[in-house]
Amino acid sequence: MISNTSPIIFLSKINKLDLLKRLFREISIPSQVKEELLIVGKPGLIGIQEAFKDGWIAVLEPKENLPLGLGKGETAAISLAKERKEALIVDDAVSVKVAQSL
Repeated sequence: MISNTSPIIFLSKINKLDLLKRLFREISIPSQVKEELLIVGKPGLIGIQEAFKDGWIAVLEPKENLPLGLGKGETAAISLAKERKEALIVDDAVSVKVAQSL
């Protein structure tokens, strides 16, 4: 399962990040998403740091970022999901439409 930034942050903010681990065992994200997740002072940071420490959030890179006209994190996550033919968790309506079109 590939994830974008927002679903991880939102679940961590309400102390429910473990739902992703229970449902999928491992979440993969590109480094652009990791950068967005690990901003000091961002709500939910401690839970996210623990997930990285525990190793169930892994960083994988797409071979190529598709020219999608989205933010860096969304572009990299969608590119990675398409390349690996894996499911994707995104919450932005535009990103969902772009991912579905691919």
